[in-house]
Amino acid sequence: MIKRIAFVMIICLLSGQINAQSRIDTVAVSILDKMSAMIGELSSCSVVARSNYDVSSRELGLVKHSDEHHVYISGNNKMLVRADGDKGSRQLVYNGKTLYHYSADKNHYTQTEVPSTVIEMIDFMNKKYGIVFPVVDFFYPGFVDDLLSESSNLVMLGTTKVDGKECFHIAGTAKDKTYQFWIADDAFNLPVKMVIVYTDKPLNPQYEATYSDWQINPNLPKALFEFNAPPHANKIKMTPLTAKK
Repeated sequence: MIKRIAFVMIICLLSGQINAQSRIDTVAVSILDKMSAMIGELSSCSVVARSNYDVSSRELGLVKHSDEHHVYISGNNKMLVRADGDKGSRQLVYNGKTLYHYSADKNHYTQTEVPSTVIEMIDFMNKKYGIVFPVVDFFYPGFVDDLLSESSNLVMLGTTKVDGKECFHIAGTAKDKTYQFWIADDAFNLPVKMVIVYTDKPLNPQYEATYSDWQINPNLPKALFEFNAPPHANKIKMTPLTAKK
């Protein structure tokens, strides 16, 4: 019996050493898994994403910019993003077939035929046109697996408060960046804040976003995801990334 206990203790100690060397914290993974599962079960949602990000300037170094996005998603094939900030006022409207990108400042819009799901549409627009959508990283079914595949460290740092909300604080490192997540310590475990530092770029620019006003499974009318061009708006053609080089 004593030998059996000693053997179990040795296995536990060795397991702890392996975990310490890999620095992949199972508690952190479990929290992220719960968050991802919760998001995957949503039939609809809305959230406000406020971001601050660095843009490199030859004269000034890193210059901080900011944007605010109101995001609405229904099912797997409808999405609306209303954005306002340093990039101007704009809308991205997706109805399952077509994506409209409207600039209120310039009063022009583009119309692009895209794949039939939100995730496929986002991948298509990002690869072909370089458009980045807020929040959507968390909506990828393979979010946690992809994170683990590129991470050399992933640890649970404890709990802390963000804007008065109790959160799990998780941090990690990958080859080209470091990152931190703050996940709500409540029944929904939704994202509250994210910070990414791009360590492979000059001056290590940062991206920081906070997520608030989550609405779980709201009744979003179909009309919300249809685009009607404002009076005198000009229709223009979107330029692919390859044509911009």
